[in-house]
Amino acid sequence: MHLLIHRKSGKRYVAPSLPYNTEHGLVRSTGRTESSTGEPFTVVEPRFVDLWLKLKRGPQWSHPKDLSLVLGLTGLGPGWKVVDAGSGTGFAASFFAYHVRPNGHVYSYDIRPKNISIARENAELFGLQDYISFKEGDVSKGIDERDVDLVFFDLPEPWTAYKHAADALKLGGFLVLYLPTVDQVTRARDELPDCFTPFEVYELVLRRWKSTGPLRPENTGLLHTAFILISRKV
Repeated sequence: MHLLIHRKSGKRYVAPSLPYNTEHGLVRSTGRTESSTGEPFTVVEPRFVDLWLKLKRGPQWSHPKDLSLVLGLTGLGPGWKVVDAGSGTGFAASFFAYHVRPNGHVYSYDIRPKNISIARENAELFGLQDYISFKEGDVSKGIDERDVDLVFFDLPEPWTAYKHAADALKLGGFLVLYLPTVDQVTRARDELPDCFTPFEVYELVLRRWKSTGPLRPENTGLLHTAFILISRKV
């Protein structure tokens, strides 16, 4: 994979291989280069979030801004063992796998084989397939893993799997929920058993600013995506 950055506009392209055809012509080489029409490009290795542009679409996925907050607030890092449900497009599983490498692992559950297929394909795009085990299963009926550092539920009714999350987590491990509505947050809070600390509830609103011309916010922004709820097993 290559990341092509048009040096005049900043527009980015993710190319599976070179040469790669853009509206500015054919780009043939890495580093600082020019397209076949003379347009300046810089060609480098893509970041994790750059590859997000190339994901195969499926169910709605958790957003990088929210997963980054989970990363910062839990301290997730190399060696961690993570349970993720449901897999969806596999973005959360791949995000976690990227950060728990080289000796951590992610176990990602989904009840739909089609979702697992999409998630596995996207994990391969990131080159992270060796760090993720995709499993067809319903976490409300059980979780196989034990001594897990973090359980991440992107599910409409996560409270149905609280008991199994508690069984899977090690003492001090994190339970994290990703919920779009206030009604879900309220029930998730009210159903939480005593073996967990009360939820910390967050919402992250992201707004970019124009960096050329007069400095001002963009007219549009990435506002509400979901609430992030974080608790610990005690």
